[in-house]
Amino acid sequence: MTRPGRRGRRHRRTVVALSLLALVTASCTSAPLSQTSPSTTYVDANGGTINVGIDEATTGCNPNTATGATWANQLVLAAVLPSAFTVDPTGVSTVNNAFLLQAELVNTMPETIVYTINPKAVWADGVPITASDFIYAWQEQRGTMIDPAHPWGDEASTLGYNDIKSVTGSNKGRTVTVVFATAFSDWQLLFANLLPAHVMEKVGWDPPCTTVNPAIDVAGGPFVIRSVDAERVVLAANPRWWGQPPNLDQIVVRFATGPNQLARWLAVGAVQVAEPTSFGQQFLESVSGLRRAKSELDVSSTFLQLEFSTTSPTTGDTAVREALAYAVDRQTLVDDVVGWADLSIVPSASHLYVQSQNAYPGPNQTPSNSTTSSSSTTTTLPAPGSPYPTGADPGEVDRLLTSAGYVVEFGAWIGPDGQPLTVRLVVDAGDQWAAATSLLLVHQLEQQGVAVQVSTAPDEESTGSALAAGHADLALMPFSTSPYTTQTSAWYTPLLGPPGQGGSANWTNLDDTAVTNSFTNAATELNPVTAQPTYGQADQRLWELMVGLPLFAEPTVLVWTALTDGVQAYPKSPGLLVDAPSWSIRVPVPVSSSASTVDVGPKVT
Repeated sequence: MTRPGRRGRRHRRTVVALSLLALVTASCTSAPLSQTSPSTTYVDANGGTINVGIDEATTGCNPNTATGATWANQLVLAAVLPSAFTVDPTGVSTVNNAFLLQAELVNTMPETIVYTINPKAVWADGVPITASDFIYAWQEQRGTMIDPAHPWGDEASTLGYNDIKSVTGSNKGRTVTVVFATAFSDWQLLFANLLPAHVMEKVGWDPPCTTVNPAIDVAGGPFVIRSVDAERVVLAANPRWWGQPPNLDQIVVRFATGPNQLARWLAVGAVQVAEPTSFGQQFLESVSGLRRAKSELDVSSTFLQLEFSTTSPTTGDTAVREALAYAVDRQTLVDDVVGWADLSIVPSASHLYVQSQNAYPGPNQTPSNSTTSSSSTTTTLPAPGSPYPTGADPGEVDRLLTSAGYVVEFGAWIGPDGQPLTVRLVVDAGDQWAAATSLLLVHQLEQQGVAVQVSTAPDEESTGSALAAGHADLALMPFSTSPYTTQTSAWYTPLLGPPGQGGSANWTNLDDTAVTNSFTNAATELNPVTAQPTYGQADQRLWELMVGLPLFAEPTVLVWTALTDGVQAYPKSPGLLVDAPSWSIRVPVPVSSSASTVDVGPKVT
């Protein structure tokens, strides 16, 4: 359960540690309850409802389709649909032990995985979860048209599924054996957000729904979808759940118009947990004044990148792409756009990893063509032929544009055709960090004599599609990493097909043999340590080609009330509700009671 886009080192701090403003640092994290009410003892209650606020609505009922693979869908359904593996709060892939008794690589030639499903596992309608559900998931995501009524390309990604030769069941369907035709290293990313085959075979892989649907998203997890409307999704404890019963009766996920509304909801108690997709200083200032509120700011698994079209008449020339990259002062962008939130964020040094991942070369390492010792898990540092500085380099801009046939006239670059050098930039307006960066980026390019025409698109898909279709030369958009590095091949190779199909996000239309071969070879290497140098080679080649200029990691924040227990941030995935069964409401113990838990009302079933 990941957003394509997380492993490794985590930069964690509460909002009280921010260097935002002096007025914020004093009160962002509330005092412990023992300080505000020293004579009161609080315990976890049995039952009740917790309201969660997010600023993105659900968009479909199958999170494995191109339209349904959104952050909001995956967040809501993390507590509803079963996944073979999930991503934990530190960004590490872990087996779902409540669902699977075993998930093991039993053979390497050919690569064979055996899953053993918990014999108690059933869908909420009483039908057992079996190999048939795994088989259906594979058939619909392997890139072959299975249902003629639905066009090819409805899957969010064919990655990994297209390498599988067979999926078979035994032991009354409780044992699943997966045999690969081509070795695939990140097999743990497969079979996430499983849907019931007996339902989907009737309604089709991509039903015409605009939000989650309890009739289709039949629960195989600790919560079921009780009700859905345009403003919220109500999750209730699953009466057929075979694991430890949730502490809560209900979780209500409410959709806000933005972070400022989330702050108001927190202030009036309409929600007890809030996770915005992006935020600004106003949001942090608002939540800093809340009594008995806790917060955590993290470096997320998403980084912002400036993409270059490799097929555009303007940026098809590598020298022009390099010149534009040297015109960008990335350190200033970091300082002005995200520095107020987190001083640990630095200009990005990799096309494949975000700075919170172990494989990332690190903020204190200088990209070079050298290789570290064989004992290190990070072996080849991502590097261009000449390391790109974190600041702008006007001298390199001049040298490269001159070599490409441009001349300066009255402070503007003029091309061989006599026309001013003008680039078309499309910005993902749905990403606040991209929107904030665009104004500064345009100013920096114009300072170097490059004219910029700016347009916006509402989301990542439409932004990338505009670049791929030739409607733009540059695109400013986010990329979400995960523990599964093979997913990054979708960004820089044609391995999954044309951009926008089968999960391909190769918006630059790059088709470089060296890059493609590196990703192909790394994906078949089952040992992640020995695969790392190959990924490093791909990253180094991407710097040389300058198909994208990584800018910086985006921050993320989670806020919750002090009387909400068990909540923890998942900055590396939309997995906030993975731990929802252990959430509870803290209430004061009656003076005459010595019980460790208190009922807050009858269980809702």
